[in-house]
Amino acid sequence: MSNMLKMSDTPIRGFLPFFANVGLQVAFLVPTPTGYQKSIMDATLPLREMLREAGIHNYAEQKQGPKFKALVKTYYLTPDRMIETEASLYRPITKQGDPRIWFYNLKQYCVPCNLLAVLANKGNMYVLNLSNEEIVESMNSGFIREVIQQFVDDDNAIAKELLAKIQEIHNRGFLPSITVGAPGVGDTLENALGISRNPSKLPDYKGIELKASRTSTYNKPKTSNRVNLFTQVPDWANSRGMDRVKLLDTYGYWAEQKDGSQRFDLNCTLRANVPNPQGLYLEVDVDNDLLINYYTKDDVVRRYVAQWSFLLLKQRLLEKHKETFWVKATSKIENGQEFFRYDKIVHTKNPNASLFPQLIDEGIITVDYIMHRKENGTVRDHGFPFKIFPKDLDLLFPEPKTYELI
Repeated sequence: MSNMLKMSDTPIRGFLPFFANVGLQVAFLVPTPTGYQKSIMDATLPLREMLREAGIHNYAEQKQGPKFKALVKTYYLTPDRMIETEASLYRPITKQGDPRIWFYNLKQYCVPCNLLAVLANKGNMYVLNLSNEEIVESMNSGFIREVIQQFVDDDNAIAKELLAKIQEIHNRGFLPSITVGAPGVGDTLENALGISRNPSKLPDYKGIELKASRTSTYNKPKTSNRVNLFTQVPDWANSRGMDRVKLLDTYGYWAEQKDGSQRFDLNCTLRANVPNPQGLYLEVDVDNDLLINYYTKDDVVRRYVAQWSFLLLKQRLLEKHKETFWVKATSKIENGQEFFRYDKIVHTKNPNASLFPQLIDEGIITVDYIMHRKENGTVRDHGFPFKIFPKDLDLLFPEPKTYELI
């Protein structure tokens, strides 16, 4: 907890179940006595992430100085009405440009050390003084509860829209794949939704990520392939001289392809604490908040290979899967052409990123190395995907909803 939040006159813990139950992102702020007098508050990391994900403001792209200050329409919530004001978001020239925020007329709404909750909806911010008992009562049953319910309904509107569209696609029956091979199941769904193929790391449909996979092939047993959470290259800059070329050169092998040719590959899955046939495995370094790839084989007890920062991995998870539709498709082959019918959706929101290291340590989340050397000598990789089995999604995402399309 930041030093600012430690000064709160009201415990935060008591409000966490409320915001978890309504399913809305929230950031907490506490005006310190000094900050209150100077009209300055630190824009904490949770606040910055919430504003970025809501499309309201990105501090990382903001230049320093008053010239680049941003103003955002804001409302103070009282037990019976909303009071309009503005928030100033800026990075000062001094002190490394640490992100700051201040709400105009805040001194009429709270006193130093009050606990403030900040919500975002449709481009605006909303502030609740959780140290005010009347406001807390209205949150549970009153005007503020009605406002929050509207936020929830707004938040769910896009999911309902997307669900209806995929139901209509299901009703069309089997659609011919627009792409040969593994990407076809996702490409065909996005094409049916009118989404252009996009290499961006941002979610696919109005803030909702789409993850399509085959659950079965027509008239064949169901499969249970792992699904991609996201891809993230290792932190090469801090991996002791390792890079993708050296990784392939050191741990790759010659493999026969479908056409009988030979190719230098490194295609394998890495799990925690259990070396794979290539001798590669993962280890969670709790003290340094790192995920480390080690090698052990034959007479090599343990050799460092590469690493990832859990801070970055958690950020990627939250960016990619704030809300996700995991769409399951039945596949069939006719005259050499693959067809898909989209039959099931698992809808998840707000992953518990704090569990990510533990799920890796338990072998539930894995990492794949998928790379090879091309004929011209260059190295091709597929982004280092982090994967999980569909049956384990509920370990990472609270209360996933399942829709069977009929």
